[in-house]
Amino acid sequence: MEEDGIEQNKNISGLSFKDLSPQEQDLVLSDSNNGGFLFVNDDIEEKKFAKTFLRNLSTFLKKQSAKKNLLSFFVALVGYAYSRARVIWILTSVFFDLILGATDFVKEKLVRRMFWGRGNFLRSALQAVLFIIVLILTVSYIYRKPVVIVASGDTLDSIGVAETDVLVMNATTNTAVPKDRPRRYVEQYTVKGGDTLSKIAQYYEIKVETLLWANKLTEKSVIKPGMTLQVPPRDGVLVTVKKGDNVESLAKKYSADAADIVDHNWLEKPYTLAVGTVLFIPNGELPAEKKTVYASSPSFYKTSSVSYKTTAIDPNVGRFLYWPVGGPSAISRGFFPGHYGIDIYPTGGKRPNVIAASGGRVISAGWGSGKYYGFGYYVHVDHGNGYTTLYAHMSKLYVRAGQSVSRGQALGLIGDTGVAYGIHVHFELRRGAELSGRINPRPYMK
Repeated sequence: MEEDGIEQNKNISGLSFKDLSPQEQDLVLSDSNNGGFLFVNDDIEEKKFAKTFLRNLSTFLKKQSAKKNLLSFFVALVGYAYSRARVIWILTSVFFDLILGATDFVKEKLVRRMFWGRGNFLRSALQAVLFIIVLILTVSYIYRKPVVIVASGDTLDSIGVAETDVLVMNATTNTAVPKDRPRRYVEQYTVKGGDTLSKIAQYYEIKVETLLWANKLTEKSVIKPGMTLQVPPRDGVLVTVKKGDNVESLAKKYSADAADIVDHNWLEKPYTLAVGTVLFIPNGELPAEKKTVYASSPSFYKTSSVSYKTTAIDPNVGRFLYWPVGGPSAISRGFFPGHYGIDIYPTGGKRPNVIAASGGRVISAGWGSGKYYGFGYYVHVDHGNGYTTLYAHMSKLYVRAGQSVSRGQALGLIGDTGVAYGIHVHFELRRGAELSGRINPRPYMK
């Protein structure tokens, strides 16, 4: 018996409703007990439900009473919808009749009043309108403020306006000039009692020599109260353009940078200079034969520099400079008249450090001012062989003046501070430490 049960289970497990013939499927579907068969993993229940639903629907439709009941339902539904719509239409009609009736009533009363008044109503309305106009004009006259068009040189007395009748308008600018923005114009200063050249220079943060050169004074000159002095925006020389002058010749004559002259004076290509134009030469100096020596240099002038001693230049120095950027980078601007250095920009994803191209001692570092104006954060290194290198426009400094640095040591983080366009380092090589000693660094780089 046990073996028969096992065999029966095998037969049952292999049986499928889909494997039956159509006659056998109808027999199973008609029998609630499935004809004694057991089906596994079949959709018999879905097929059975569908067939039962269709059979019941067909039976319902065949019955005459069912058809009549369905028709009666639809007729009743339509009748109900019609009765509701009719009620809404009646209410709407009544509402509009009320509005039209009220309008006709008001119109009748108004017309009757105007007709029997024989113009009295219109006269009263016109009087009311005139009264309102007169009232408005009176109030505006009492509280009026005169508008006066004046010409140059007119005074309040000359145009017959009292001081109390003047309305002062306070205007607010849309932009604010940063306090630390460099001044570009030449300021006129009137000397006061107790003023000295050193005191005035200290106030404007310029050298005394700059004041002397701008006003054609000497160390023996005496300034008096009421005297007007020209104060340049920074250290440099005021020059009146003469016939034959150009940017390059002026830069050479006054030991200045041609690019600084162009930038400060807003010159445009082809940089033609009109005779008689007054230019300011930033960081310029008078030629030796025209210099005025002033004994006491102002002590206020702050600098992050140490004394520099010129050493003999080794003619065999050769290629002693390493690449000054510690990361992927390339040259964006080379050395040429007006740009006395090379600009190197990063080509990688991060900002690299600016590194010392050779070992030496930092002679100056900080924010560019004076002869370092426009460099932003910079470092100036003396290599002890008669040459110095300068690194400008950094966003952060790692070293200070007087510190010894080795080749490849990080000096700061590359940036765009000062007069710079885009992130880069301006790299200069000089024979000595002055602007006049700038040379192309490329032949000296490994």
